[in-house]
Amino acid sequence: MTTPSLASLTRTRWGTLVRAATEDREMAGALGVNQAWLFTSVFALGSFLAGLGGAIQIPREPAVLTMDLTILSDVFVVVVVGGMGSIPGAFLAAVIIGVIKAFCIGIGNVSLFGIAFSFSKLTLVVEFIVMAVVLVIRPWGLLGKEQGVPRGAASVEPPLYLPSPGLVRALIAALALLALLPVFSDQYTLVLLTDILVFALFAVSLQFIMGPAGMHSFGHAAYFGLGAYAAALLLKHAVPMEAALLLAPLGGGLGALLFGWFCVRLSGVYLAMLTLAFAQIAWSVVYQWDDFTGGSNGLVGIWPAQWLSSKIAFYYIALVLCAGGILILWRVVFSPFGFALRAGRDSPLRADAIGIDLRRRQWLGFALAGVFAGLAGAVHAFSKGSISPDALSIPRSVDGLVMVLMGGIQTLTGAVAGAAAFTWLQDTIARQTEFWRALLGGIILFLVLAFPQGIAGFIRERWEARSGKEQP
Repeated sequence: MTTPSLASLTRTRWGTLVRAATEDREMAGALGVNQAWLFTSVFALGSFLAGLGGAIQIPREPAVLTMDLTILSDVFVVVVVGGMGSIPGAFLAAVIIGVIKAFCIGIGNVSLFGIAFSFSKLTLVVEFIVMAVVLVIRPWGLLGKEQGVPRGAASVEPPLYLPSPGLVRALIAALALLALLPVFSDQYTLVLLTDILVFALFAVSLQFIMGPAGMHSFGHAAYFGLGAYAAALLLKHAVPMEAALLLAPLGGGLGALLFGWFCVRLSGVYLAMLTLAFAQIAWSVVYQWDDFTGGSNGLVGIWPAQWLSSKIAFYYIALVLCAGGILILWRVVFSPFGFALRAGRDSPLRADAIGIDLRRRQWLGFALAGVFAGLAGAVHAFSKGSISPDALSIPRSVDGLVMVLMGGIQTLTGAVAGAAAFTWLQDTIARQTEFWRALLGGIILFLVLAFPQGIAGFIRERWEARSGKEQP
């Protein structure tokens, strides 16, 4: 399939149009190319080839519900390691990764200098290790080309607006309402509200690096999980719960500081995939380190201190920590540091020309987002009383992305709105039907199509239209 696909892109008029539209979509449209039909045909051809690959795979492995995320991550790895847009590169990457995985399975356990190594355990994460190494050494993949600077006005994101007096009053009213809710709510509602607060902070920390900083992350759950495990491990080692809760965010921050040092050297899809690679490496360590992290069983008995044992008391501490973290991140967005991040997002060359050390600021922004994601994870661990490797998994990162996109990535309150809507929908639908995943997916699809600017973005547009204001 590699040769026909390559020939269709390099030796046909259709392939020429695809490459032209990919390089400069606005110019292709100006020349009369029907971009909608062109990219629809690309999508259809890709879907056909994906289905054919799945059919060929069935004799080797059974069809299971989780095969979508498994194959999706593997395919992303192959494409990125080979180089975006390079079909021979993808083929070469698939061969290299396949051979390395087969080698790890075949060699099994070995002993070197009296130390036992289990190569078979690497099969869970070997492709991500390969991707991390390749992207650190060659950021555009094995046979890919260095990405150019995006063209056209579409590459500049619209700015975030300072909150209006009306929005400030609405936020104060919302905080007051959240503070009064325990008086009228039962315990189940308090648990749901605590979950919403936790995931709101998690989503805002992701939006912080995706929106103002322009750094898309596919592995943000790593810092959420590292914060949760830091809290659990500190508590297990006789550290008081209050100290464990305050120190745990450093686990997410240190992880982001380490991973971010490599990630901020990349951009676009390569940066996003490197974050995914590091997240999967962290997940595999937690999943297989039975003696320290509890392995696949996780850690249990992670309960708050006696004075926070009631649902109401813990809800209030979650409200203070999560709302406080969100407000701090919002404040940073409109600080000189936040404006420097936005300048680097919109025009890296100009930012560098005026003396902004963009890479250093992106690295610090990455670490700051990791700290608050770790805080959300720590609160989540004490709320549930246990933690498992699922907290670092790909589905958790996908949940964060969905929350941000549902709410609106370029709005101040978008991540909060998206987290609240997603968490409430998931809880409500899961209690109504066993087919809740399909129904939830359909509702999310409808919301994304109906509100492409996000829930908060749609509300902001309607409000400005009613008040007769024009966007600056």
